[in-house]
Amino acid sequence: MKKGKMIILSGPSGSGKTTISHYILSKFKKLKFSISCTTRNIRNNEKHGKDYYFISMNDFIYKIKKHQFVEWEEVYPKLFYGTLKKEIEKIWESNQHVLFDVDVKGGLNLKKQYPNNSLSIFIMVNSINVLKKRLIIRNSENFFHKNQINMRLKKVKEENKYAKLFDFIILNINLFETKKKMIQLVSNFIYTK
Repeated sequence: MKKGKMIILSGPSGSGKTTISHYILSKFKKLKFSISCTTRNIRNNEKHGKDYYFISMNDFIYKIKKHQFVEWEEVYPKLFYGTLKKEIEKIWESNQHVLFDVDVKGGLNLKKQYPNNSLSIFIMVNSINVLKKRLIIRNSENFFHKNQINMRLKKVKEENKYAKLFDFIILNINLFETKKKMIQLVSNFIYTK
């Protein structure tokens, strides 16, 4: 199989990964977004097959048993995310590079499996309060109430412990500056042999 490169973006919920991913994709024609599978409910602004493959728990477990995932994780209780092997192969076969927007452990699993092909970037914010405000403003899921926000915030401390294992850590305080840094990092990685 022909191998390309991969950009792995990880960080806590609300750190800005998705916003940054969309921006990077708009600037690099050779990058294609890797669509992950998830068992969570679809949000209002999302589309199946574009943002995620929204599948049932049974379907997800079947794919695990059949070794169809390159990485998968139970990110929150009964809430699974995973990257299909065929998704990466499809992108590389089309002579493009892969962009991932994945949870922290998923990002590290990808980096471990593709150490020579990957650039891993951890997106961080400077305080829990900033994340909390972003999650409240996002309020994108019908069930996204206080318990969900608290569950995600509790996980941040654990996720931040893994930041040093990524190639780069970007502190996303000013989105304009973050985008500039990201363009530089991605450009240097994609266009060097």
